[in-house]
Amino acid sequence: MSKRENLDYIDTLRFLATFLIVFAHFDAECFGYFMQSTVTEKFFFPGCWIGSILFGHTGKYALAVLCTISGFLTAMKYYGSQKCDVGAFVIGRYLRLMVPVLFTNFLSMLYVAVTGGKVNVLQYLRAGLTPGNMEINRNLWCIGAFFVGNLLVCLLCYLKERVRWADWLYLPLLAVLALMGQTWIFAGAAGGLSYVAAVRLREKGWMRGWHLVVIVPAVWLLIRGYESDLMYYRDILAGFLIMVTFYCLPVLQKLFAFRHFRWIKKMSYSLFIIHGMTLFIVGPVWNLIQSLGIRSYYGIFVSMFLLIFLFDFALAVVVYYLAEGKLCGALQKVLLPSGGPAQRENEE
Repeated sequence: MSKRENLDYIDTLRFLATFLIVFAHFDAECFGYFMQSTVTEKFFFPGCWIGSILFGHTGKYALAVLCTISGFLTAMKYYGSQKCDVGAFVIGRYLRLMVPVLFTNFLSMLYVAVTGGKVNVLQYLRAGLTPGNMEINRNLWCIGAFFVGNLLVCLLCYLKERVRWADWLYLPLLAVLALMGQTWIFAGAAGGLSYVAAVRLREKGWMRGWHLVVIVPAVWLLIRGYESDLMYYRDILAGFLIMVTFYCLPVLQKLFAFRHFRWIKKMSYSLFIIHGMTLFIVGPVWNLIQSLGIRSYYGIFVSMFLLIFLFDFALAVVVYYLAEGKLCGALQKVLLPSGGPAQRENEE
């Protein structure tokens, strides 16, 4: 299986997690605002048979999976490599994460200016240059956790080639992060450990049989519960198990490859970045739905979500090709002439 094929299943998992985040934010911040009730309350909490199944599938669970994937991919790129340049990684990773944010902030600022709103250019610039800044888009607080978590994994990969017992440093690192309450940085570091564990288990041949299907109900049980600090760590553990299991079972990788949808799955990070900016279209969409005579609870939900998601995705395509591709690639060629554009295995 080629490197590109090795990433297909990861792209699928990442897109599904991103979709769940977009769904959760729409339901809570848009649909719930107009209807004073959310679909999540009806179908993602105990009370009906499907609620009993979906209980625990929240935006924070999806975020835990994204953070875990992020650390997993960083370790996949650098674990066991003698070419782990930490400085180049920091620059490349920063550009990979923040160029799309800066570009999205520019689009948001342009919209506000065109519609006659007051624009604080320094505020938009600061939010586009600082990982985790929430001044413009409060949904992007976790970008800082992505960045720091990935950096810690990169540092451990760097030490791996110089200190034989470097893998064991994950344990005190995770303990310190947990004590500090840095849940989502913890998730990124746990993702790096998931790759180390998967490699070791696969080498020893301990995870090759379908008896591992028991992990499926284990993950399902872990994520069941209402959001809390404890649940977030359980979500991270579920993400850990998911990544280890998929890595060790190629048959699962093939089942979740969906190679014909590669171009759609490429938009995951841009979709994640852009979806918080499109809240300004909620009002017009609501008015459009009402003008069409749609009155049923679920009819309003489906039609609103479909329209907003399509708009989100269209903007994500623009951000992906202009910011993630051309702009980020050009900056990397200038700042990292020996490294070239960002590699797919290091995408968020």
